[in-house]
Amino acid sequence: MSALSIRLSPEIEKRLELEVGRLKVTKSKFVQDLLECALAPKDSVALLMQARAQYGLDDLAQAAVTTNKAAQVKALAREAVRQKHAAEKALYDHAAPSAPEPMVAEPSAKYGK
Repeated sequence: MSALSIRLSPEIEKRLELEVGRLKVTKSKFVQDLLECALAPKDSVALLMQARAQYGLDDLAQAAVTTNKAAQVKALAREAVRQKHAAEKALYDHAAPSAPEPMVAEPSAKYGK
């Protein structure tokens, strides 16, 4: 293993000392871990899985798909229109007065009789 010497500003060195004290690791181990992380090949799937695990989110590969609305767009649109028409019809039927009885004229006597 090779050695590496770096110069740090007093502020960075103080922050480094606080962090390694909090983590209870050596400065060398802390810097090695940072370098391994920074120089590791980036696998987007692995990063996603790591983030999901870190934040306690479900694994998408195992999560069940509940609906596929994209495949049902036409049926959903028809149902929405049917419900709208039914609501309008119910409103019209409720608000419209009942039809008046048809008026039937009595036949009049022809020629005044």
